[in-house]
Amino acid sequence: MEYEGYLNLFLSHLDELRLRLLRVLKVFFIFFAIFLIFDLRTVSFLGFNFPFLYPDFFHNIGAQFFTAIEHHVLTKGYVTITLNPTDGVVADFYSAMFLSFAMTLPLTIDQIGKFVSPGLKTNESQALRSVVVPGSLLFILGSFVGIYFFLPDLFRIFYLYDVGLGAVPDLSISKLVSFIFIYTLIFGLSFEVPVFMVMLSRFGVITASYWKEKWRYAVVGALLFGLILSPGVTGFTMMAMAIPMILLYFAGIYFARKAELKYSTEKETVVDA
Repeated sequence: MEYEGYLNLFLSHLDELRLRLLRVLKVFFIFFAIFLIFDLRTVSFLGFNFPFLYPDFFHNIGAQFFTAIEHHVLTKGYVTITLNPTDGVVADFYSAMFLSFAMTLPLTIDQIGKFVSPGLKTNESQALRSVVVPGSLLFILGSFVGIYFFLPDLFRIFYLYDVGLGAVPDLSISKLVSFIFIYTLIFGLSFEVPVFMVMLSRFGVITASYWKEKWRYAVVGALLFGLILSPGVTGFTMMAMAIPMILLYFAGIYFARKAELKYSTEKETVVDA
């Protein structure tokens, strides 16, 4: 009987997880369809330009987004080519998927919070929901930093190596789009470090003093991260990539201390009551 009770509890949690996943996927595919079906255009009215959606399967929003990134990050001399008939379709789909992921990220974080909230106290559940907006904004900021500041230098160095070896600097469009968005995803997730620090301190798992004591390891880790993923193996690009992460870590210490104090206050209030 006890085994059946645990099994029913597990199945109920599994069913709730399925429902919340379906909610996220529904919104994701709505955005995905919009980005694949419509083209973003502008219309002039009374001297003002207004954006509107116009049906266009081939020059859709996903294609516009990828084209804008391609023009920004690629050095002159690069030529994007399609090695297979489906390469253009794959690139368009990847672009639309990345945009859809970014648009549904707040809902995803919110649904994760609601799924785990029954096992949390009321104040802990509220704290978890409070990171939806900061977490989403930090991911978008990290993605923007990766695309705007680092990818152009990275492809410039790739181009110089190709020319130095006498190779033709051609790029498969499907390989290009997968590389860009994986790299951007890494940047976006790296900017989530303060959110994880704050939540772990807020729930009393790791103290803010522990984060402060380990700041040297965090600095070394950020430098190694910059060394591995930055366009240059040393110098300005490595530091430019590591410094934002170091600043975010110290910001995480500050907000983790505030979250820890709030947790201690609420705990004392419950005990006194």
